[in-house]
Amino acid sequence: MAIKFRKQAIKFLQKTNPEDVKKLHLQIKQLLISVEDKGIIPFSLLDIKKLKGQWEGFYRLRVGTIRVIFKVNFDNSEIEIYTIGNRGDIYKN
Repeated sequence: MAIKFRKQAIKFLQKTNPEDVKKLHLQIKQLLISVEDKGIIPFSLLDIKKLKGQWEGFYRLRVGTIRVIFKVNFDNSEIEIYTIGNRGDIYKN
């Protein structure tokens, strides 16, 4: 299973502080391990919710005040991280 980051997610990681990047890395790693080993998205283990409306088909991972918007493609065996951002700004795309 592979993780793909979109340009917007990479930009956020580059400008945020190293402590938050470390937290995000640990949560994303846990997500990857759960999806690889069990083939499921760990909603209760991590703070993950399925999104609605214009974000239909995407999931949200909460890490403190930071949100990670991602999509899991089991057919291609990849997790695509679309965007990462602060709570109030993330859904304004």
